[in-house]
Amino acid sequence: MDAFCQPEVEEVVCLKSKRIGWTKIIGHVLGYHIHQDPASVLIVQPTIADAEGYSKEEIQPTIDETNVLRERVGDSKSRSSSNTITKKRYPGGMLHLVGANSPTGFRRITVRLVLFDEVDGYPATAGVEGDQIKLGMGRAETFWNRKYGIGSTPTVKGASRIEKHFEASSKGYPFLTCPHCGGEHIRRFRQPDNPIMLRGESVAVSHLQWDDGRPDTAAWVCPSCGATIDHSHHRHMLMGLVWRGEHWDWTAKAGFQFLQGFAGRIGFHVWAGYSLSPNATPARFAQEFLEAKKNPEDLVVFVNTVLGETWEEEGETVNTHGLSQRVETYEAEVPQGVSVLSAGVDVQADRLEAEIVGWGKGEESWSVDYLILPGDPTKEDVWRDLDDALRESYQHESGVKLRISAIGIDRGYLAKSVDGFVQKFKGAWIWGMNGRSGFGRPVVESKDKRAQRMRKMRRQKAPREIVGVDDAKIILHRRLGSIINPGPGYCHFGPHCDAEYFEQLTGEKLVTRYRKGGVVREWVAQRPRVEALDCRNYAYAAMLLAEPDLSREIKPAKPEEKKKPTTRNATHRRNNFVNRWQ
Repeated sequence: MDAFCQPEVEEVVCLKSKRIGWTKIIGHVLGYHIHQDPASVLIVQPTIADAEGYSKEEIQPTIDETNVLRERVGDSKSRSSSNTITKKRYPGGMLHLVGANSPTGFRRITVRLVLFDEVDGYPATAGVEGDQIKLGMGRAETFWNRKYGIGSTPTVKGASRIEKHFEASSKGYPFLTCPHCGGEHIRRFRQPDNPIMLRGESVAVSHLQWDDGRPDTAAWVCPSCGATIDHSHHRHMLMGLVWRGEHWDWTAKAGFQFLQGFAGRIGFHVWAGYSLSPNATPARFAQEFLEAKKNPEDLVVFVNTVLGETWEEEGETVNTHGLSQRVETYEAEVPQGVSVLSAGVDVQADRLEAEIVGWGKGEESWSVDYLILPGDPTKEDVWRDLDDALRESYQHESGVKLRISAIGIDRGYLAKSVDGFVQKFKGAWIWGMNGRSGFGRPVVESKDKRAQRMRKMRRQKAPREIVGVDDAKIILHRRLGSIINPGPGYCHFGPHCDAEYFEQLTGEKLVTRYRKGGVVREWVAQRPRVEALDCRNYAYAAMLLAEPDLSREIKPAKPEEKKKPTTRNATHRRNNFVNRWQ
């Protein structure tokens, strides 16, 4: 906040973990420019819904509860007031709140301050308009005393917008003093692989250490004297905190001192290790890390939101040879760990393909069967074959028969044929699915969003769902590449999975490209056919929509009903990867 008041500063960048207070700072900067230095302000949130929510939950309560702001901003309940959810007028200026997903939200706006919140959550572009940060900055280009604020929790290295702006700034870090030797250092969860450089020299880094299996023993280690620093020193150390940047210093007593070469762009990196929260303790960080590292998706969240660091993908592709070595011979068609079956169906011009997947505790998965049904999807014959296949039961290792509990069918091709098939089932366990790109989009929508969308489509007889395919592919690839031991998230493969199946399952690569001046991540097919990947994604989405209890155990069949486990003959399935056409 002090940086926003410095005439030498034009742009403030904050690379941070969650709950550091950037969103609050934006509100305080707005309040200052309503009360002390009137100016028009533009605040950009990731979506229009986020902008409206921020206005209702943060901006309006602040105005209502602060006398000097309430006197200057019109009453939103008055019919004559220009105070709306996304626009608030006050003497000397006006607040505009927009969503980064709106192509038209930046038009016809002229402001002196532009404040960006959670920029790594913005869509790749604002429609055909281009990069939202450039669009927003363009709204203030006519002011000599303009100011920009850009803050966010980071995402993936190379694609993170906040990382790009931080690296381009006169970046700075918060330094603490060791209570034992007086040496200065910055704090990191772990010792960085590459030294952190500042003013041409490497920075001393304090990091966490704990006894193996004992996160409760975690403590900071001083890089100067090697002494452990107990959490009881934390508050006192923060009281003496100083900031040092490439061309600037800041202390609580003297404020800012700008050095030769400062060009107006100032950057701050701060994470949860500097927080005064009662949960921000060394032991808590160590425990969170040990829990998160069990699951690749949880580890990404920990690195981004707790450490405030970008996640660097260890590999964008998965070794198909390594996966083929994991093929198993199940004791029955459905192994013991499976509690529910789902199916994903892909529609092609001359066939239907489907994978039946078993799911167990922690989303551990088993590929149970893979079907290829040749035929013209515009005709009824192939859909009757699919109907027969999806209604079959599979022998569980416990001796009982399991039927498929959830089915997702891609309706991106021949949507009317898919809808006609789905409608015949008249049940909540089968859905036509439309894949939607966009990182950060959930694999399936929340119940509230689904209900709201279905109310608008209440005349639609066939259930339709939206699947976030980009994140679904990330989840699958991380599980295939990072989880190598059976347990939560591990993927098992049966004898029907051959080399072609694995080539298709890993047939897309996540690449980072530069487009329209910005960094864009996208999945690119490395081969003509990737049906196995699509089938797995829709089977996963169908399972999530069904919300089964994956922790339940299948009880053994009664002795008189139990049958000897059998393995389905490959010829029973008209086509699969064993006898597939070439």
